[in-house]
Amino acid sequence: MNQNFAIRMVETLDPNSKLCMDRLWEEIQIRYGFQAPNPMDFQDFLSPQGRFFLAEHSVTGEVMGSAAYTKFSDTQCELDAVFVCSQFRKNNVAKSLLSDIEKQARMDHYSSMILRAGAPQPEALSLYKNFGFKEIPAFGKWITDPTAICFEKIIS
Repeated sequence: MNQNFAIRMVETLDPNSKLCMDRLWEEIQIRYGFQAPNPMDFQDFLSPQGRFFLAEHSVTGEVMGSAAYTKFSDTQCELDAVFVCSQFRKNNVAKSLLSDIEKQARMDHYSSMILRAGAPQPEALSLYKNFGFKEIPAFGKWITDPTAICFEKIIS
């Protein structure tokens, strides 16, 4: 894989982390057709309950994308904040982020990753399926969300 970026785990909120979370939320609102305050709390993605990863350009340091997870149960973590800036899509950034975050989740003793996506996110649905996630019934707070398409990947 020809990579012009590096992935790092973030342990304190920085401008690049916030930028990815804000851009992701803007895109979600556009795709799903609503407006609301961003519900993502960076603290949820910090150890011990979660992790947050950034992809940054190796030369310029420009943020390219993010991926994070939070603890869902003792054996499952919930993937969230998966986002790649539009100008960097189709460069294996998302696949690399997912690969690194899966390795970390395994090291954190999770046996599976779960996530929620939806029909307005066709690229994400394709990415998750191609990365080995299988569709599952809606879970947790997503049970009452008619737009939710949920997935799980066994990582143990």
